[in-house]
Amino acid sequence: MERKLITKNDILLIVAIVLIIVISFVFKNISNENLTAEIYFDGKITDTVNLSAKEEKKIVTGENGKTIIEAKDGKIYFSSSCCKDKVCVRSGELEKNGDFASCLPEKVIVKVIGEKKEQIDAIVY
Repeated sequence: MERKLITKNDILLIVAIVLIIVISFVFKNISNENLTAEIYFDGKITDTVNLSAKEEKKIVTGENGKTIIEAKDGKIYFSSSCCKDKVCVRSGELEKNGDFASCLPEKVIVKVIGEKKEQIDAIVY
């Protein structure tokens, strides 16, 4: 008697798992939350960007006026800065409520703010 490597039940189980993964990915990435990004220079709000509208915008700010912040496709990020260490540029794209990045030498902070409460991603005791 020959035994099959994959049975009908195995295929149904694999299809069900793939469907669950796809559905959870779609629901996670579809957000009806209104997100805005606030850009601060020297402690004061200098600009706001509506990330929900998926508008494209380029903002030049900073102590020396050479920090470039770009917003597109619902994300905002530091694209370049004249600071020495470039931590702000390496901070990546900000797209969720509560995300923030800063360029301390240039006195620039970017915060993403939404309607919903911030989600806790870790708890440390």
